[in-house]
Amino acid sequence: MALLGDKDGGDDLAAAALRRATYRVHHVGTKLNEGELRAFAELTARRQQTQGELIRGLVLGEIERDQQPAPEPRPSVELEEITALRLLLINILPKLAVGETMTLETYQKIEAEVKNRKSSRGLELVKEWQQRGKKP
Repeated sequence: MALLGDKDGGDDLAAAALRRATYRVHHVGTKLNEGELRAFAELTARRQQTQGELIRGLVLGEIERDQQPAPEPRPSVELEEITALRLLLINILPKLAVGETMTLETYQKIEAEVKNRKSSRGLELVKEWQQRGKKP
């Protein structure tokens, strides 16, 4: 039998320790009520996995997802369209309120600018809302 200081046995112990580190020996568990347990059993049957395989896959997937950088926020289509309407109104109403007339060409330029700007302004709004939510 090799001792720790032996040239022949020291490498075997280190290799064995590395192999043991990959063994799945730690348990993680939770409790479910009857309805949750039935739903979980149905899910494992549909996916043709054991409970352990499914739970392990879910846990490892969450760990991996958590390590990824957060996706860049993106405004919804609805927010972009609402933003476009707001931009149109704030660009047109003041001119109409003071009695200015607007040519079709002027309106089309404003509309084109709004179309180009609505997505970036929507993103600015999303970021502003997120910042407000983070403040205590």
